[in-house]
Amino acid sequence: MAGTRVDVIRLIEIWIEDPDGPPIFWLTGMAGMGKTCISWTICSHADTSINVVFGGSFFCSRSTGSIAQRDIRCVVPTLAQLMALQSINFGKALAEELARDPGILEKQIGVQIERLLYKPLLALKESRVPILFVIDALDECGGMISTDGTMHDAETHRIVSEMLEALVTFAQYEVKLPVKFLVTSRPETHIRDTAVLNSSFSSVLRLHTISKSQVTTDIHFYIAANLSTNARISNQFTVEQAHSLALLCDGLFIFAATALRYILGGGVDAAALRYETLLNSARDGLGTRAAVPLDRMYSLILDDATKTAETESHSLSAIRQLFASLLSARMTLSVSALADLLGQRNYYVRGHLSRLHAVVHVPDDDGEPGLHTLHASFSDYLFRRAPINIRISESLGHETLAHGCLSRMSWADLCFNVSRSESSYEKNSPSMGNHLAPSLVYASLHWAHHISASSDPSAFDSLIEQVFLLKFLFWLEVLSVLNKVGSASGLLLLARSSVSATYQLHQYF
Repeated sequence: MAGTRVDVIRLIEIWIEDPDGPPIFWLTGMAGMGKTCISWTICSHADTSINVVFGGSFFCSRSTGSIAQRDIRCVVPTLAQLMALQSINFGKALAEELARDPGILEKQIGVQIERLLYKPLLALKESRVPILFVIDALDECGGMISTDGTMHDAETHRIVSEMLEALVTFAQYEVKLPVKFLVTSRPETHIRDTAVLNSSFSSVLRLHTISKSQVTTDIHFYIAANLSTNARISNQFTVEQAHSLALLCDGLFIFAATALRYILGGGVDAAALRYETLLNSARDGLGTRAAVPLDRMYSLILDDATKTAETESHSLSAIRQLFASLLSARMTLSVSALADLLGQRNYYVRGHLSRLHAVVHVPDDDGEPGLHTLHASFSDYLFRRAPINIRISESLGHETLAHGCLSRMSWADLCFNVSRSESSYEKNSPSMGNHLAPSLVYASLHWAHHISASSDPSAFDSLIEQVFLLKFLFWLEVLSVLNKVGSASGLLLLARSSVSATYQLHQYF
């Protein structure tokens, strides 16, 4: 919002335009403090400024469901591609590097940065205008999901640290380039231990060190502006009430945004009541730990979402499975696709997720992909800090989706000539996949990963046999139509490493 975070944004813009300033700016802070909004604003300003070349940005995210946004090996190629759109000379130099080594995309991060960014950027070494790249939420990136279908914390930490060290190395090359990297992340220990904290290479701004009164003023401004958008709502709230809510946020912008979605999401008549409920539920016992106020907010929203006429345990279990599946999905799904995978009606999925509008984005159209949580802190809460009756194990979503994928592949539409080709001699065309149900596409591409990440992969032995003894070739045809047949062997090897030896599936696996 214009008029907020003015000092922080100006500080970053001064760094960008300072030719003698360090090449890296590390913006750090706890989840919910506004790092991504600040990054977005910087990108927006840079894109329209004549004083800077906006090379490109990469916004990492665990909450969107997009695999690419979680894979750190997508970062540098994306930035290089975007920069090539800005400069013909850079594009030519990049093309030469790719021609010399077509396999560069699979190389280590440090090699990618040298070959895809540094060397092509030498063509612009005489530029007097700074070139800006932005990498947001680096701590939400990991490595590509591989052999066992998971990425352990230690490996994620290693690869993130490798990225930061590679950026520092970029700054140490003999030919100095007018390139600036804005990187944001939480203050994770494995990031703090890298050379990025060396003042010769990096400026560091810790959001939690900014005056609390300054942050609260910005949040108050944001809350007041949102409450004034509707005359009937505006009349229900005083300046003092807006300020009380701002104080309750305890410096977390995500709390303010979530609170407003909760208060205003019930309609005009319910707004004042929801405000009082929120204030009363969170007024007592707030600690100084950053997660506490946000956790209380999430607790209130989940209590609201799970209220039913009957407090039946199986209903709560089904809701937990729904939440877990949403958090574990490997790409963004539509309401209808998720419903198919869960064996539920569209209205069931929409009904429960709509109660979570404050923390989950639900597209208006059931067929439109885009289901995702609005902030990674919500998944952190559900996985680690939620009350035991609603807390979710990270394997639950994978188990639910593994069963859903295999069940979906058993449906009648995975059949002979699933591509609807007029002839077996006809080549696949991109349009052939248009008629495939999104849930079938998802199931065909991701079933093995969910099985591998479940707590007991062998529990799926029988279901795997039922599907693949009958439909193995039909599944390959789906992959062929999607131009993904090359991934078939990897999926089968992943499944083979997970399933029990009880079933003799060696002819396929």
